[in-house]
Amino acid sequence: MKEQDVTSLASLTVSTENTSGANANEGSSKLIDNKTNTKFLTYSFDPSSYMQLSFPKEQMVAAYTLTSGDDAQGRDPRDWKITASNDGTNWVQLDTRQYESFGFRTQTQRFNFKNPKAYKHYRLNVTGISDNRVGANVLFQLAEWRLIEVPEKEQTVTAASATVETITQGKYTLTYVDRNTGVLPSVKAGLIDAFKKNYSKSVDTYNPNALTSIVFIMDPDYKGVAATFGGGVVRYDPAYFKANPLDLDVATHEMMHIVQAYSGGAPGWVTEGLADYERYRIGLSNATANWSLPNYQAGQNYTDAYRITARFFVWLEIRNPGIMVKLNTSARTGTYNNGAFWPSETHKDVEQLWDDYKQNPIL
Repeated sequence: MKEQDVTSLASLTVSTENTSGANANEGSSKLIDNKTNTKFLTYSFDPSSYMQLSFPKEQMVAAYTLTSGDDAQGRDPRDWKITASNDGTNWVQLDTRQYESFGFRTQTQRFNFKNPKAYKHYRLNVTGISDNRVGANVLFQLAEWRLIEVPEKEQTVTAASATVETITQGKYTLTYVDRNTGVLPSVKAGLIDAFKKNYSKSVDTYNPNALTSIVFIMDPDYKGVAATFGGGVVRYDPAYFKANPLDLDVATHEMMHIVQAYSGGAPGWVTEGLADYERYRIGLSNATANWSLPNYQAGQNYTDAYRITARFFVWLEIRNPGIMVKLNTSARTGTYNNGAFWPSETHKDVEQLWDDYKQNPIL
């Protein structure tokens, strides 16, 4: 017996099909067509759904590959389990994975496990996707799922790609995931401390209905400091934190994005300016990290976002107490209008306010 891909010997069934059918352009048949440029897609991710390969006779499968789809990373599998059965009723768990990641589109990853017994039926149950949401209008995609038969003496186990820790602070929960990045323990401790001390502050101030469970992922596949994704997931670039281990209030900025929960319509300068405003307001280690708001300089504009806009927002808040909460509420509820909000709250449009700021930018 030699190692071999046995996928073509099986018949495929899925519990949730593409709305256009199995043979559609993104139907389930594309999951095992041995082409990485096609994919299976569903429009309502359900963590209880499964994909099943059934063989006419038992196969000793001890490895599988998954290939990511060709577009949005948020649709990729993140958590899953492989189970097997001979009667289609009693199932045995063979492999389980948490917080996996695909570093690029149409990437194929192989996972090995020990399985000394042959089975006729194998199921892949994806229990979580990258954007951490479920339900209607949450898309799931997978380009390929292949099963590999492996002789028992040649079977190995693919090590877990991440360590996972759960931290609870009052009614809030943080899942901290490190994909074996080697980032200093002090970075992890600092990011967790920011969650413990600052997340509830931002929630209480701006959005009492914000998520109570969030995720931090130290992810070598992410490049660019940090970014917040759907479902309260923040991905951090370990290379950045190896070079800047004191810049821990990046977490405060990103948690504000979770609290903001904007569904669209708010300009980027408002979104990022408010997140840096919140970092300035409640940050724990800004001074240690040598992070501060820049003094006004000619050529700046309120639309520059981040720290430049944040300083303008601080100036506005001093003169109009409570306006940042109102701005956030307007953006979160989808009612923000650049031409209406500022005159309503200050009797001046934003250009006039910026001109006033330029004339007297003292905080």
